[in-house]
Amino acid sequence: MSKIVMRFTGVGGQGVLLAGEIFAAAKIKEGGFGIKTATYTSQVRGGATVVDIQLDNEEIFYPYAIDGEIDFMLSVADVSYQQFKNGVREGGTIVIEPNLVHPTDEDRKRWNIVEIAIITIAKEEVGNVITQSVVALAIANTYTKALDKQLLVDTMLSKVPKKVHELNLKAYDLGEKYATEAMA
Repeated sequence: MSKIVMRFTGVGGQGVLLAGEIFAAAKIKEGGFGIKTATYTSQVRGGATVVDIQLDNEEIFYPYAIDGEIDFMLSVADVSYQQFKNGVREGGTIVIEPNLVHPTDEDRKRWNIVEIAIITIAKEEVGNVITQSVVALAIANTYTKALDKQLLVDTMLSKVPKKVHELNLKAYDLGEKYATEAMA
């Protein structure tokens, strides 16, 4: 695997940090190198947040993603989408929450914009909005094929309380299902 660089964006309190932490930890368990860096705006709750994730078989010497080198971005808030979209390379994939993120026609020409109702899936199909980070995790891994699914799922389960394992497994399966359908 060559280096994979992902970006998750949202607003404070949406849980994008957890997905980044799971990806990095799983890559390290696999024997590679993984790092996540998070940036918050001054308003923690409700302000734009971004988590950059780098996964590589080689050592990573710079912790921040370099604009123009991001392969995949997932965004669940328009304010952070608008602020951080330009870091994605031309032709890269950006998965958006269509109820909250509003790409322009120009954006659609520049990137592969995919609409998946991440928050709606978590809230209505899984039954718990907090699972949106796991829905996002599954979508990102389905698109990037960054890590072995079982390794990623096992790492995710190690990071969430046992009482929500079933919910999170359901969230992962639904995220994977919707991503696979969107790719068809």
